[in-house]
Amino acid sequence: MGSGEAQSSARVRALVIEAVDSSAELMARPEVSERWDEPSALEGMTVGALCAHLVRAAGAALAYLDRTDPDTVAGDDLLTPITYFTAAIESPIHDQIKEVSATESEIGPADMAAKCATVAADMRTRFANEPETRLVGALGGRLLTLDDFCRTRLIEVLTHLDDLAVSVDQERPDTHPDGVAIVVDILTGIARARHGDWTVVHALSRAERLGGDSVFPVF
Repeated sequence: MGSGEAQSSARVRALVIEAVDSSAELMARPEVSERWDEPSALEGMTVGALCAHLVRAAGAALAYLDRTDPDTVAGDDLLTPITYFTAAIESPIHDQIKEVSATESEIGPADMAAKCATVAADMRTRFANEPETRLVGALGGRLLTLDDFCRTRLIEVLTHLDDLAVSVDQERPDTHPDGVAIVVDILTGIARARHGDWTVVHALSRAERLGGDSVFPVF
C-alpha cells in the first residue's frame, strides 16, 4: 500500500475538503471572472466550463451519499480508486462532460465560486457523520467505500485546480502534500494495472526500453 493509500479515513476526507476550499478560493479571484468565457488549459472547455466540471466532480461525493442507502453492505466486488478510474475511462459519459459543463457554467463566476465553497462546507458536515464503512454507488451503482471515492475526488479536484491555475496565469493554491501523494499513488497504480509493473519501471527509469509504448499520462 502506498503512502497516499495509507492515509486514515478522517485524513482523506479532510484533504478533499481542503482541495475543494482551495478551488473555491481560486475561483473567486478576479482573474477567473475576467477569463470566464476564454479557452482553458483543457481542450474544448472554457475557464467557466472547467470550473463547473470541477465543482460537479467534487459534489459527486455528496450526490452519491444521498443516492446510496446507508445500510448497504459490502460485497466481494468493491471498486478501488484504480478500478474505478479504469472503468470510468471506458465510460461513454466523457462525451457529455463538455456539454454539461458549458451549460452549468452559465451561472457565472461569482455563483460558481459560492457553489464550490458550499460543496466544501457540506462535505465538512456530512463526512463527519459517516462511518469508515460507509459505501457509495458510482458508475451505474457499482460500490466503493466513501473514503476510496474521496481518493478519486482528490484526483479530479487537484488536477483541475492545477488546470484552472494554469488557465488564468495564477499560482496554484497551496494544498497539503499528502493529497498529492494520494494522487501519485493512484495514477501510478492505474499505469501498473494497464501496462504491467516492468513497463512502468521502464517508463520511470529506462525509457529507451519502452519500444515506443506510451505509459503516461494514464488518461
